This record gives sequence, structure tokens and C-alpha cells, in this order.
Amino acid sequence: MLDLHCKGLFDELCPHLKPLLESAAGSLDLATDFFSISVIADDFPEAEKPWLQLSRSSLDTEKRLEAKLFCSEASFCTLQPLTRSILPASQVWEQAPAPRNTSLFDEASFSSERASAFLHHEWLLARDWARSEIVPSAIPEGQIEAFSESWAVVIDGRLSRLGLPGYSMVERRSQFSGLFSGAGVLLPDHWQIFQSLWDGGITDWHDVLAVLRHLPRL
Repeated sequence: MLDLHCKGLFDELCPHLKPLLESAAGSLDLATDFFSISVIADDFPEAEKPWLQLSRSSLDTEKRLEAKLFCSEASFCTLQPLTRSILPASQVWEQAPAPRNTSLFDEASFSSERASAFLHHEWLLARDWARSEIVPSAIPEGQIEAFSESWAVVIDGRLSRLGLPGYSMVERRSQFSGLFSGAGVLLPDHWQIFQSLWDGGITDWHDVLAVLRHLPRL
């Protein structure tokens, strides 16, 4: 039995999220490794990246893990184009106050496709951690960012091959480029590394660490 929880999220979001969380838990067989999994609103709603917390459960006779995924509600919404201007559209004192008892969450912005991709990606990462497919403490501090981005490619490539929701190769390639191109020109050899990460040619975390030396140093 696997306990599933949504905590601190907007009330309108949870009914949309719970079935997707159940689906991800089932397709990834999370009950084998986890006693409970929780999706929790991050205390910093503008935080760009989610983060995981895993701990041994004292309530489970099988000694499985309790996992908490802290994230922003934006993780489950459609991508919005950047429209921020330098000056506010109106002065603060000219802006109408929000109606009482009105939720700050816009249900129309919810995307089941992005929510499913997010949940499958993050919970497969948690499972990798639980099964020692990666060992976070063994990643050198100076390589954490590069390793995380490269392992994200591995995760979504695996999800794609399994026919499960995940981020597309186009989106993952854009993230990969955005990170490493800031440190140097990405050459054909670098893109071959990306393709190997995506296609499953590189799957072991030791091998991922090894290829980082061939990518632009962050």
C-alpha cells in the first residue's frame, strides 16, 4: 500500500493532481520502494527548481522510504510567455484588490500534460535515488549542476522509450543547450553526448560523470 498526499497546494489543484499522481505511482511501481509520497507546495513559490527529500519510514514494517517533493504550482501549468515590462501597468494604489474568497490559482492554466511529465520525471528521479541508480553524495560539488542536467536527459529518454509521460527531446535539448552553451560553443561531439544520454547509450551514473569532462565546463 502506498500513501499519496498533496499538501499546501491550492484546493482547486489537488483534484486535478491526485489522479495523475496515482498514475505515475502505478506506472513507475513506486510502492516497491516507497511507503508514502507527497507533493508539497514550496515555501518559496517562485523557486525555479523542485527538490526531493527522502527518509526512512518508521511506520513501515518493510522499511520503505517516505518521499517529499517540494515544488511550485507553476510546475503543473502551461508555460507562459515572458511579458514582464520594466514599469508596472498601473500604480499599486490604482490596482483593484482581489475579491475575497477568490483563489490565486487559475484553473484554466492547469495542464494535465505538463503535470504528468513533471510527476513522472521527478518520481523516476526519486526512484533512481532510492535504488542507488544515482548516489547524490558521490557527485563532486562542482559538477552537481552539469550532472543534474545530464541525468535529466537520461530520465526523459527512459520515459520516452517506456511510452510514459515525460519532457520531450526538443524541450530537454533546449534545457541542455541553455545550460552548457553559456560555458562554451556546443560542437557536434557535444550533441552526440546528448543523443547518447537520450537514446540510452549512456545509462550508468558513473558513465554520465565521465562524459562531463567532454562538455563545456560550467
